[in-house]
Amino acid sequence: MPLAQPSKRENLHQIGESIKAFLSSRIAVALATVILGSLIVASTLLPQSVALEKGQFAKRDIQAQRTIVNRVATEKLREEARKAYLKNAPSFPDNYEINQSYSYIAEETVESIFDAISLASGEMPEEDVEAIGQKAAGIIADDMGIAASEADVAVLASMTEMEHRDARDVAVALVGSVMRENRITDDNVQTIAAGIPQALSDKGLSNEYVEPVSRVVISAIRPNLSLSLAKVEKAAEEEADLVQPVYVQKGQNIIRRGELATEEIIEILNDLGLLGARGSILGWMGVISLTALAVGYAGVYIKSFPARAPRERGMLSLVAIAGLLVLLLASILVSLTPDYAAYLVPAAFATMVISFLASLEIALVVNLSVAALVGILFRGNMFAMLASLAAGAAGAYAAHDLHERSSMTQAVLAVGVTVAAVSFCYGLGFGEPEIVSRWYLGFVNGIMSTVMTLGSLPFFETLFGVSSSLRLLELSNPGHPLLRRLLLEAPGTYHHSILVGNLGETAAQAIGADALLVRVGALYHDCGKLKRPYFFAENQFAQANPHDKISPALSTLVITSHVKDGVELAKQYKLPVPVAGMIQQHHGTGLVSFFYARAAESERDLCIDEKDFRYPGPRPQTREAAVVMLADSVEAAVRSMSDPSSWQVKNAVRKIIKDKLNDGQLDECDLTLRELDEIENAFINVLSGVYHERVEYPELPSNEPSADGGREKAGSPFEDEADTESAIGDGKTCGGDENAR
Repeated sequence: MPLAQPSKRENLHQIGESIKAFLSSRIAVALATVILGSLIVASTLLPQSVALEKGQFAKRDIQAQRTIVNRVATEKLREEARKAYLKNAPSFPDNYEINQSYSYIAEETVESIFDAISLASGEMPEEDVEAIGQKAAGIIADDMGIAASEADVAVLASMTEMEHRDARDVAVALVGSVMRENRITDDNVQTIAAGIPQALSDKGLSNEYVEPVSRVVISAIRPNLSLSLAKVEKAAEEEADLVQPVYVQKGQNIIRRGELATEEIIEILNDLGLLGARGSILGWMGVISLTALAVGYAGVYIKSFPARAPRERGMLSLVAIAGLLVLLLASILVSLTPDYAAYLVPAAFATMVISFLASLEIALVVNLSVAALVGILFRGNMFAMLASLAAGAAGAYAAHDLHERSSMTQAVLAVGVTVAAVSFCYGLGFGEPEIVSRWYLGFVNGIMSTVMTLGSLPFFETLFGVSSSLRLLELSNPGHPLLRRLLLEAPGTYHHSILVGNLGETAAQAIGADALLVRVGALYHDCGKLKRPYFFAENQFAQANPHDKISPALSTLVITSHVKDGVELAKQYKLPVPVAGMIQQHHGTGLVSFFYARAAESERDLCIDEKDFRYPGPRPQTREAAVVMLADSVEAAVRSMSDPSSWQVKNAVRKIIKDKLNDGQLDECDLTLRELDEIENAFINVLSGVYHERVEYPELPSNEPSADGGREKAGSPFEDEADTESAIGDGKTCGGDENAR
C-alpha cells in the first residue's frame, strides 16, 4: 500500500510555520536591522538621482547635497590665466635661455673674417698690405655684412702664417665660449665686449694683435637668448594652478525648475552623483555593505559570547530598535541643525536602554556599531563619530546598576562631561576653536538622552516583556497591590515568599545570576494561592484541614492550580514576563508526592497514574527560575522540621537539590554542577543563620492558672506542597506498589 502523500493544506501549513520561525529568528532580526539601517543612512547620505541632459529644461529645483569643485568653471578660469601668461611671456626674461646656435654662428663669422683676409692676401702681393686690407674689408662687408676696419684687416694681413693661424684659433675659441657661457642681451653686450681684449691677452695673443683681433671678435658677438617654449608652457601651467577652485557649496541651487541645462550644470550633476542610476546603485551598495559590517560586528559578538548576550528574541529586537532610533534621530538632526547635529546625537539613549534592560557588555558593543554608522551618516565626520562613541559609553556605564530614577542625574553629568571633554580635546588638537566653544551642548545631549530613556523604558518593558532594575525595585515594594493582598489574605504565604526571596537572592549572587529578578520572582511565585489560601498549610491558623474532606486527586488539582491562578494574576497586575515565567515554572513538572502517596495507599485496588499528580510545567527555563524553585522547596522543607539542627538542614538541602536533579527538573536551564554546589552552600549559610541554636530560658513561676496549658494543638498532616515533592515512582502505581507503602 503506497504511503499517504501530505495534503496541500499540510504543505501550506508547514511553509507557514517555516516562515513564522524564520521571521522570529535572529537572522531575521539582523536582516531587518540592516535593511532599516541602510534606508536611514542612505536617506541622508545618498542624493536623489535625476534624469537630465544638456539642452533640457529642469523639472524641479536641484540643490547640491555636498560641497564639490565646479570643474567646468575652475578649468575656464585656469585656461584664461594660461592664455594671459602666454600672451605676455616674451616680456619675462626668465622665459629665455641661451641658444647654442648663436655660438656656432659667431664662430663661423670669425672664421669667415680670417678666411677673407687669407683670400685677399693670396690674390694680391704681400707687400701691398693696405690694398689687402681694403680688398678683405670689402669681401667681409659684401659676404657677411660686417663693416670691418681696413686698418685692422691690414694689421691681421701682415701676420705670418703661424701667427694668423694662432690668432684665428684663439678668436674662434673665445667667441664660442663667450656666446655659450653668457646670457647676452642688448643691455649687456657692451659689458661683455669690454672684457674681450683682456681675455685675448690671457690666452697669450701678442699685444700688437690684441686690439684688431678683439674688434673682430666683438663684431661677431650679439644677443644669444631665445624664448624657451618648454619654460613658457611650464610657467603657464604654474600660473593656471594658482587659480583658486570654484566651489559648489552644499545646499546651493544648481538649477531651478524651468531653467535650461548647460554643459556646466550637467558636469556638476555628474560629479555629485545625481545624474543617472549608476552612481545611486554604487552608493546603495556601499551603504548596505557598511551597515551590514556594523550589524555583523554586534552579531558576531552575541554569537561568540552567548552568556553575556540577551537570549530572548524580543531582547534582540529591542537592541536593534534602540540603535535604529539613534540613527533616525541623527538623520533628522543633520537635516534640521547641521551645524549642531554632531553634538546632539543621542547615542547615550540606546546604550542606557540596552544597559538597563539587557547588559552592559551588549550596550558597549552596540555603541561601537552605532558610532561607526553615525560617522558614515555624517560623511566621515570624525568628531561626530568620537562624540557619539564617548556619549554612548558614558551613558552605558552611568545607567548600569542604577536602582533609582533620581540617580539618572548621574547619566546627565556623565554624558555632558564626556562630550564636553571630547569637544575640548578634538578642538584643541585639530585647531578648531569653534568646536571648543560649543562644549556646553554635551550637557544638552545628556539631558535629551536621559529624558528619552526614562520616557521610553515603560514602552520597551511592555512591548518586549523585559524589566529594568527600576521596574523590579518598584515590584519589590511591599506597598504593591498584589503583595498587599498576599500579606492580608495569605500572610503565611507572604512570609514564606520573603524567606524564599532571601534564599534565592543569596544563591543568585553566588552564581552570578540576576539577584534582583530572583528576589522579585520569589515574592510573587506563590501569588496564585490567593484564590484558595486556606488549602495551604502555611495559611491554616486554628482551622481544620480542608484536604481531610476531599480525595487526593482533588487535593492535587487544587494544589497544582495555584500555578495557573498565579499566571492569571500576573497578567491582571501586569507583572513582567520573566516574573510570570517564574510563577509558571517554580514547580516545573514536579510530583505532588504527599497526595500521590496518600492516593496509592488509600486506593490500592486501582491503578494510579503518576502524571495526574504532577504540575503542568514547564520546567525552569532560566537559571533564575531554577534558583526560585530550589529556594521554594528548601525553605518549605526546613520550615516543616520540628527541631532543625545544623546537620538536618544540610541533609535536607542536599536531598532536595539531588531529587530535583534526578527528576529532570533542571534539565532545561543552564545551571552547572558547580553552580548547584554554590547554590547549596548559599542555602545552608542562610538557613544556618535563621535556624541557629538558642538558649532555652527557664519557665518563671506564675500564680495564674493555665488555660488549656496541658493541651497540645495537633498539627495539620498537610504541609506546603514544596516540602513533599520527590520523585517516587515512575509511571503508574497500583495498589500493591512498594513505593506507596
